[in-house]
Amino acid sequence: MDGPGPAVIGPAGRRAAVFAVGLAGLAIAARPARADGPAGCLAPTDAAAAPLAGGTTTFNPADFGNVPEVCPAGEASLRLRGELVNASGAPDFFGRIVGSATVHARRPITPRTWVSLSVDVLRYQYVNDAGLAAASPSFGPATLGFHWTALERGRTALAVHVRALLPIDTARQSGLEAGVELGAAARASLPRRFAIDGGVTLAAPVDFVAGQAHGRLQPNLLAEAWWSHSPRLAFFAGAAATLEAAPDPALRLLVPRAGLRGGLRHHLWLAFLAEAPVAGTDRTNVMASAFLGWTP
Repeated sequence: MDGPGPAVIGPAGRRAAVFAVGLAGLAIAARPARADGPAGCLAPTDAAAAPLAGGTTTFNPADFGNVPEVCPAGEASLRLRGELVNASGAPDFFGRIVGSATVHARRPITPRTWVSLSVDVLRYQYVNDAGLAAASPSFGPATLGFHWTALERGRTALAVHVRALLPIDTARQSGLEAGVELGAAARASLPRRFAIDGGVTLAAPVDFVAGQAHGRLQPNLLAEAWWSHSPRLAFFAGAAATLEAAPDPALRLLVPRAGLRGGLRHHLWLAFLAEAPVAGTDRTNVMASAFLGWTP
């Protein structure tokens, strides 16, 4: 089957990871410094203010590897994601359906910095491998990030970030997975209600199994364009790519993506994202996500 095999977290590892998530939650809940954000950023309530997290649960658990927001803002959101792998025509007859729910929150610290926390609170996977079927729910993992809007000039902004993959994953039955990610994201507002955004992340997940470490270097790229019908409704289209730079260089996924985001009452927003891989070694056929968020 695709992706890393089962692994398990020991009690000490779980306690440390849960403690880290708790600290992150307290930091995000803390009162931020009152200050205006960078001048090159859109208002946080603008429908085209930030990219939507995409990808698969294999390569982007808890938003790990996804290109994040460029500008600081407070936010809380729930993402429901579904994935389909249908390789019934292949010799090994493999199929998989994955559903997941991810909670994402971020909180400004200064006018240019913020922290983020994402947790896969539920993941349900049904696998049919040559007629052998299995289904299992699980919790985790989680990611914790620190972000900085390093540059803004006119209508453009650039941010850099570091993010950690925390070893909380009840689906694993021997060992654990952790990792670190570095990245940069940019956006620019254009005339006629257009905007472009994108970026690159360099994720380095490591599996620790039976006293051995197995790591990989995973670059992720995103480029997309937005058009705003109004500040409360925006449409976008673009493409994302997931690669493996080491130990075995390969294109994992090349994914066209499209969707929309709309503002609701009481600072709520709703968004939809559809992705359909067209190339790569991974056999995922389609991914779809629905988001419900709140931006104060």
